[in-house]
Amino acid sequence: MQPGHASRSAMGSALLRAEHAREDPVRVLDDTLAGQLVPAAERPRLEETIAGWPPLVRQSLRLRHALRARVAEDEAAAGLSVGRSDYVLLGAGLDTFAWRHPQAGLFRVWEVDHPDTQEWKRAALAQAGVAEAANVRFVSADLVTTELQETGLPGLATWNWLGVTMYLPRAATRTTLRAIASRQEGTTLIADFVRADEELDDLGQAVRSSADAAVAADGEPVLADYTVAEVESLLVEAGFRTVTLLDADTLRARYLPTRPDLCLSSSTVLAVAAV
Repeated sequence: MQPGHASRSAMGSALLRAEHAREDPVRVLDDTLAGQLVPAAERPRLEETIAGWPPLVRQSLRLRHALRARVAEDEAAAGLSVGRSDYVLLGAGLDTFAWRHPQAGLFRVWEVDHPDTQEWKRAALAQAGVAEAANVRFVSADLVTTELQETGLPGLATWNWLGVTMYLPRAATRTTLRAIASRQEGTTLIADFVRADEELDDLGQAVRSSADAAVAADGEPVLADYTVAEVESLLVEAGFRTVTLLDADTLRARYLPTRPDLCLSSSTVLAVAAV
């Protein structure tokens, strides 16, 4: 990650979400705004990398990045009915929930990110002519050196921790999970984990190989992967009372029931865990 900039993995995810809205026949997330925040100077190289992937890999990654955000936002919206009106984005990157979701105004949105990434995002919003939402709290924190308990985040919230665990050592992930699980009953977490090679099918292997090479080239290598059993154990041991793991088949049945032809790989594990 370059000082003063969002990570390139965050930019790549933003482009994939925006491309999903434009290119896929079923739209599970409408996030073209995220693509607008990617700077013109970075866009050609990122788009060249994505264009170089095999078509099925591109489609699978577009859907994966859109679906994980959709699941988190659906969980957040469901929490409103039980008084869970805080939404914490831990490693917010170029997430645009607060500016495009129809229920965003009902939340306090907490965007937690590295100071350099957050400063860059706020400047990108301004450059795009997008005013900062009044209900967004920006929390600058380098969680490598700052304890989560020191950040003043709410006791009851929906936590979005997407696209982060794969770049952290396992010990750091365990520490963060325990900190979230120690919060108020009803706290809900949505997190994703790169799946271990031995559990991947051919498409999953191709997706992982393409994605890993791209982030490694940008100086953000994958540091940790997990089996499905390891993800479940990790969350239970951290203190979460309920854990639901959403694999590709479950996501397809929920969001793409009429399009079995669309490619969605098993390269990650998406978890919804509650205290």
